[in-house]
Amino acid sequence: MSDEEGELQDEEGNVIPRLANTLPNRFHKMPNLVELHLGYYGKGNPLKTLPNSVYSLQFLKKLDASSCRLTELPAEINQLTSLEELWLSGNFLISLPKSIGDLKKLKSLWVNYNQLNGIPATLEFCESLEGIYAHGNQIEFLSTALCRIPNLKHLGVGRNRIKFLPKNMGELVNLEEAWLNDNHIRELPQSMFELQSLRTLWMSSNQLTSLDKRVGRLSELSELSLSKNRLTTLPCSPGRLHPAQVLQLDDNKLVALPKSLNNLAHLEELWLNGNAVKEIPEGLYMISNMRKPA
Repeated sequence: MSDEEGELQDEEGNVIPRLANTLPNRFHKMPNLVELHLGYYGKGNPLKTLPNSVYSLQFLKKLDASSCRLTELPAEINQLTSLEELWLSGNFLISLPKSIGDLKKLKSLWVNYNQLNGIPATLEFCESLEGIYAHGNQIEFLSTALCRIPNLKHLGVGRNRIKFLPKNMGELVNLEEAWLNDNHIRELPQSMFELQSLRTLWMSSNQLTSLDKRVGRLSELSELSLSKNRLTTLPCSPGRLHPAQVLQLDDNKLVALPKSLNNLAHLEELWLNGNAVKEIPEGLYMISNMRKPA
Protein backbone atom coordinates (compact mmCIF):
# COMPACT_ATOMS: atom_id res chain seq x y z
CA MET A 1 0.00 0.00 0.00
CA SER A 2 1.03 3.65 -0.25
CA ASP A 3 0.78 6.52 2.18
CA GLU A 4 -0.47 10.00 1.32
CA GLU A 5 2.98 11.18 0.20
CA GLY A 6 3.38 8.28 -2.21
CA GLU A 7 5.87 6.22 -0.18
CA LEU A 8 5.57 2.46 -0.61
CA GLN A 9 5.01 0.54 2.62
CA ASP A 10 4.87 -3.12 3.56
CA GLU A 11 2.14 -4.73 5.66
CA GLU A 12 3.82 -3.58 8.88
CA GLY A 13 4.07 0.03 7.77
CA ASN A 14 7.77 0.00 6.99
CA VAL A 15 8.84 2.17 4.08
CA ILE A 16 10.05 0.19 1.06
CA PRO A 17 12.91 2.02 -0.66
CA ARG A 18 12.43 2.84 -4.32
CA LEU A 19 15.04 2.04 -6.92
CA ALA A 20 16.79 5.18 -8.12
CA ASN A 21 16.23 6.11 -11.75
CA THR A 22 18.37 9.24 -11.57
CA LEU A 23 21.49 10.12 -9.62
CA PRO A 24 22.82 13.54 -8.62
CA ASN A 25 25.52 14.72 -10.97
CA ARG A 26 27.93 15.27 -8.08
CA PHE A 27 30.44 12.47 -8.22
CA HIS A 28 33.20 15.02 -8.86
CA LYS A 29 32.88 15.84 -5.16
CA MET A 30 34.22 12.34 -4.34
CA PRO A 31 37.51 12.48 -6.26
CA ASN A 32 39.16 9.68 -4.25
CA LEU A 33 36.43 7.11 -4.90
CA VAL A 34 37.93 3.73 -5.78
CA GLU A 35 34.83 1.57 -6.27
CA LEU A 36 31.35 2.54 -7.45
CA HIS A 37 28.55 -0.03 -7.28
CA LEU A 38 25.35 1.12 -8.94
CA GLY A 39 23.93 -2.35 -9.44
CA TYR A 40 24.74 -6.00 -9.73
CA TYR A 41 23.47 -8.59 -12.16
CA GLY A 42 19.70 -8.92 -11.85
CA LYS A 43 19.29 -6.11 -9.31
CA GLY A 44 20.42 -2.75 -10.57
CA ASN A 45 18.97 0.72 -10.58
CA PRO A 46 16.99 1.73 -13.71
CA LEU A 47 19.30 4.62 -14.55
CA LYS A 48 19.45 4.30 -18.36
CA THR A 49 22.42 6.70 -18.37
CA LEU A 50 25.30 7.42 -16.01
CA PRO A 51 25.87 10.94 -14.67
CA ASN A 52 28.65 12.73 -16.55
CA SER A 53 30.49 13.41 -13.31
CA VAL A 54 31.22 9.68 -12.97
CA TYR A 55 33.84 10.07 -15.69
CA SER A 56 35.78 12.54 -13.56
CA LEU A 57 36.76 9.86 -11.03
CA GLN A 58 40.44 9.51 -11.83
CA PHE A 59 41.13 6.94 -9.10
CA LEU A 60 38.15 4.69 -9.78
CA LYS A 61 39.25 1.06 -10.13
CA LYS A 62 35.90 -0.71 -10.25
CA LEU A 63 32.63 0.41 -11.83
CA ASP A 64 29.62 -1.89 -11.54
CA ALA A 65 26.61 -0.68 -13.51
CA SER A 66 25.08 -4.10 -14.13
CA SER A 67 21.32 -4.27 -14.78
CA CYS A 68 20.92 -0.49 -14.85
CA ARG A 69 19.05 -0.47 -18.18
CA LEU A 70 21.88 1.33 -19.92
CA THR A 71 21.40 1.73 -23.66
CA GLU A 72 24.71 3.43 -24.39
CA LEU A 73 28.22 3.70 -23.00
CA PRO A 74 29.69 7.10 -23.93
CA ALA A 75 33.15 7.62 -25.33
CA GLU A 76 34.05 9.44 -22.11
CA ILE A 77 34.56 6.05 -20.45
CA ASN A 78 38.21 6.43 -21.49
CA GLN A 79 38.60 9.20 -18.90
CA LEU A 80 38.55 6.58 -16.13
CA THR A 81 42.25 5.98 -16.54
CA SER A 82 42.63 3.90 -13.35
CA LEU A 83 39.76 1.54 -14.15
CA GLU A 84 40.57 -2.16 -13.70
CA GLU A 85 37.10 -3.75 -13.59
CA LEU A 86 34.10 -2.74 -15.70
CA TRP A 87 30.82 -4.55 -15.03
CA LEU A 88 28.01 -3.83 -17.50
CA SER A 89 26.12 -7.12 -17.71
CA GLY A 90 22.35 -7.21 -18.01
CA ASN A 91 21.86 -3.92 -19.83
CA PHE A 92 20.66 -3.00 -23.32
CA LEU A 93 23.97 -2.05 -24.92
CA ILE A 94 24.17 -2.52 -28.67
CA SER A 95 27.80 -1.50 -29.00
CA LEU A 96 30.82 -0.38 -27.00
CA PRO A 97 32.77 2.78 -27.85
CA LYS A 98 36.14 2.45 -29.58
CA SER A 99 37.60 4.63 -26.84
CA ILE A 100 37.37 1.70 -24.43
CA GLY A 101 40.72 0.68 -25.90
CA ASP A 102 42.30 3.61 -24.06
CA LEU A 103 41.80 1.90 -20.68
CA LYS A 104 45.35 0.65 -20.27
CA LYS A 105 44.77 -0.70 -16.75
CA LEU A 106 41.54 -2.57 -17.50
CA LYS A 107 41.80 -6.20 -16.36
CA SER A 108 38.26 -7.53 -16.73
CA LEU A 109 35.30 -6.55 -18.89
CA TRP A 110 31.86 -7.98 -18.07
CA VAL A 111 29.20 -7.34 -20.72
CA ASN A 112 27.14 -10.54 -20.50
CA TYR A 113 23.52 -10.46 -21.64
CA ASN A 114 23.33 -7.22 -23.53
CA GLN A 115 22.52 -6.81 -27.23
CA LEU A 116 26.06 -6.36 -28.49
CA ASN A 117 26.68 -7.12 -32.15
CA GLY A 118 30.45 -7.11 -31.72
CA ILE A 119 33.45 -6.45 -29.48
CA PRO A 120 35.61 -3.42 -30.34
CA ALA A 121 38.89 -4.29 -32.03
CA THR A 122 40.49 -1.48 -30.02
CA LEU A 123 40.55 -3.78 -26.99
CA GLU A 124 43.82 -5.08 -28.37
CA PHE A 125 45.38 -1.94 -26.89
CA CYS A 126 44.21 -2.85 -23.38
CA GLU A 127 47.55 -4.33 -22.43
CA SER A 128 46.41 -5.36 -18.93
CA LEU A 129 43.18 -7.06 -20.03
CA GLU A 130 42.89 -10.63 -18.73
CA GLY A 131 39.19 -11.41 -19.07
CA ILE A 132 36.38 -10.70 -21.57
CA TYR A 133 32.96 -11.99 -20.58
CA ALA A 134 30.36 -11.39 -23.29
CA HIS A 135 27.94 -14.32 -23.06
CA GLY A 136 24.39 -13.97 -24.32
CA ASN A 137 24.73 -11.22 -26.91
CA GLN A 138 24.28 -11.07 -30.69
CA ILE A 139 27.94 -11.26 -31.67
CA GLU A 140 28.49 -12.81 -35.10
CA PHE A 141 32.27 -12.70 -35.37
CA LEU A 142 35.42 -11.91 -33.40
CA SER A 143 38.00 -9.52 -34.79
CA THR A 144 41.50 -10.83 -35.44
CA ALA A 145 42.68 -7.83 -33.40
CA LEU A 146 41.24 -9.41 -30.25
CA CYS A 147 43.71 -12.26 -30.64
CA ARG A 148 46.50 -9.77 -30.14
CA ILE A 149 45.50 -8.89 -26.58
CA PRO A 150 48.78 -9.86 -24.93
CA ASN A 151 47.61 -11.03 -21.50
CA LEU A 152 44.12 -12.39 -22.19
CA LYS A 153 43.47 -15.48 -20.05
CA HIS A 154 39.68 -15.81 -20.05
CA LEU A 155 37.42 -15.49 -23.11
CA GLY A 156 33.70 -16.00 -22.62
CA VAL A 157 31.53 -15.55 -25.70
CA GLY A 158 28.99 -18.34 -25.29
CA ARG A 159 25.38 -17.96 -26.44
CA ASN A 160 26.08 -15.71 -29.39
CA ARG A 161 25.86 -16.12 -33.17
CA ILE A 162 29.49 -16.80 -33.99
CA LYS A 163 30.09 -18.99 -37.06
CA PHE A 164 33.84 -18.67 -37.48
CA LEU A 165 36.74 -18.09 -35.13
CA PRO A 166 39.73 -15.93 -36.12
CA LYS A 167 42.51 -17.86 -37.84
CA ASN A 168 45.03 -16.25 -35.50
CA MET A 169 43.52 -17.63 -32.27
CA GLY A 170 46.92 -19.16 -31.64
CA GLU A 171 48.30 -15.70 -30.84
CA LEU A 172 46.47 -15.79 -27.51
CA VAL A 173 49.43 -17.54 -25.92
CA ASN A 174 48.23 -16.89 -22.35
CA LEU A 175 44.64 -18.05 -22.87
CA GLU A 176 43.58 -20.47 -20.14
CA GLU A 177 39.80 -20.65 -20.52
CA ALA A 178 37.66 -20.39 -23.66
CA TRP A 179 33.87 -20.58 -23.39
CA LEU A 180 32.60 -20.79 -26.97
CA ASN A 181 29.45 -22.81 -26.31
CA ASP A 182 26.03 -22.20 -27.88
CA ASN A 183 27.19 -20.66 -31.14
CA HIS A 184 27.21 -21.87 -34.77
CA ILE A 185 30.87 -22.86 -35.04
CA ARG A 186 31.64 -25.68 -37.49
CA GLU A 187 35.38 -26.03 -37.02
CA LEU A 188 38.27 -24.81 -34.90
CA PRO A 189 41.12 -22.89 -36.55
CA GLN A 190 44.37 -24.83 -36.76
CA SER A 191 46.29 -22.26 -34.74
CA MET A 192 44.05 -22.90 -31.75
CA PHE A 193 45.77 -26.23 -31.13
CA GLU A 194 48.98 -24.36 -30.33
CA LEU A 195 47.51 -22.83 -27.15
CA GLN A 196 49.75 -24.49 -24.59
CA SER A 197 48.18 -22.65 -21.63
CA LEU A 198 44.59 -23.64 -22.44
CA ARG A 199 42.95 -25.55 -19.57
CA THR A 200 39.23 -25.23 -20.31
CA LEU A 201 37.57 -25.44 -23.73
CA TRP A 202 33.78 -25.37 -23.91
CA MET A 203 32.47 -26.06 -27.41
CA SER A 204 29.08 -27.52 -26.53
CA SER A 205 26.00 -26.72 -28.62
CA ASN A 206 27.82 -25.84 -31.83
CA GLN A 207 27.89 -27.51 -35.25
CA LEU A 208 31.09 -29.53 -35.15
CA THR A 209 30.99 -32.63 -37.36
CA SER A 210 34.55 -33.74 -36.60
CA LEU A 211 37.33 -33.13 -34.11
CA ASP A 212 40.78 -32.28 -35.43
CA LYS A 213 43.39 -34.81 -34.34
CA ARG A 214 45.61 -31.91 -33.30
CA VAL A 215 43.46 -31.48 -30.20
CA GLY A 216 45.99 -33.79 -28.55
CA ARG A 217 48.51 -30.97 -28.63
CA LEU A 218 46.60 -29.06 -25.94
CA SER A 219 48.85 -30.47 -23.26
CA GLU A 220 47.34 -28.55 -20.31
CA LEU A 221 43.66 -29.13 -21.15
CA SER A 222 41.71 -30.42 -18.15
CA GLU A 223 38.11 -29.69 -19.25
CA LEU A 224 36.80 -30.36 -22.75
CA SER A 225 33.11 -30.03 -23.54
CA LEU A 226 31.88 -31.15 -26.95
CA SER A 227 28.28 -31.85 -25.96
CA LYS A 228 25.43 -31.31 -28.42
CA ASN A 229 27.41 -31.23 -31.63
CA ARG A 230 27.30 -33.55 -34.66
CA LEU A 231 30.33 -35.72 -34.00
CA THR A 232 30.22 -39.23 -35.47
CA THR A 233 33.77 -40.29 -34.64
CA LEU A 234 36.66 -39.27 -32.40
CA PRO A 235 40.35 -39.32 -33.29
CA CYS A 236 42.76 -41.17 -31.02
CA SER A 237 44.49 -37.94 -29.99
CA PRO A 238 42.19 -37.01 -27.06
CA GLY A 239 43.88 -39.90 -25.30
CA ARG A 240 47.00 -37.71 -25.10
CA LEU A 241 45.19 -35.13 -22.97
CA HIS A 242 46.70 -36.56 -19.80
CA PRO A 243 45.56 -33.74 -17.44
CA ALA A 244 41.93 -34.16 -18.59
CA GLN A 245 39.45 -34.34 -15.70
CA VAL A 246 36.20 -33.59 -17.54
CA LEU A 247 35.26 -34.91 -20.98
CA GLN A 248 31.73 -34.18 -22.20
CA LEU A 249 30.66 -36.00 -25.36
CA ASP A 250 26.94 -36.33 -24.71
CA ASP A 251 24.27 -35.74 -27.37
CA ASN A 252 26.38 -36.38 -30.44
CA LYS A 253 26.23 -39.22 -32.98
CA LEU A 254 29.10 -41.34 -31.71
CA VAL A 255 28.98 -45.11 -32.17
CA ALA A 256 32.41 -45.97 -30.79
CA LEU A 257 35.17 -44.59 -28.57
CA PRO A 258 38.92 -44.76 -29.22
CA LYS A 259 40.81 -47.11 -26.89
CA SER A 260 43.31 -44.31 -26.28
CA LEU A 261 40.84 -42.82 -23.77
CA ASN A 262 42.16 -45.48 -21.41
CA ASN A 263 45.19 -43.23 -20.96
CA LEU A 264 43.20 -40.46 -19.24
CA ALA A 265 44.28 -41.44 -15.76
CA HIS A 266 43.00 -38.23 -14.13
CA LEU A 267 39.53 -38.36 -15.69
CA GLU A 268 36.76 -37.65 -13.17
CA GLU A 269 33.73 -37.03 -15.39
CA LEU A 270 32.83 -38.73 -18.66
CA TRP A 271 29.55 -37.77 -20.36
CA LEU A 272 28.34 -40.16 -23.07
CA ASN A 273 24.55 -40.06 -22.88
CA GLY A 274 22.62 -39.33 -26.07
CA ASN A 275 24.92 -41.29 -28.39
CA ALA A 276 24.82 -44.76 -29.94
CA VAL A 277 27.94 -46.12 -28.20
CA LYS A 278 27.60 -49.86 -27.60
CA GLU A 279 31.00 -50.63 -26.11
CA ILE A 280 33.23 -48.72 -23.73
CA PRO A 281 36.99 -49.33 -23.70
CA GLU A 282 37.76 -51.69 -20.82
CA GLY A 283 40.46 -49.47 -19.37
CA LEU A 284 37.99 -46.67 -18.61
CA TYR A 285 36.49 -48.81 -15.86
CA MET A 286 39.88 -48.90 -14.17
CA ILE A 287 40.24 -45.11 -13.77
CA SER A 288 39.99 -44.58 -10.03
CA ASN A 289 39.05 -40.88 -10.15
CA MET A 290 35.90 -41.39 -12.19
CA ARG A 291 32.83 -39.78 -10.61
CA LYS A 292 30.31 -39.44 -13.41
CA PRO A 293 28.95 -42.79 -14.66
CA ALA A 294 29.45 -43.29 -18.38
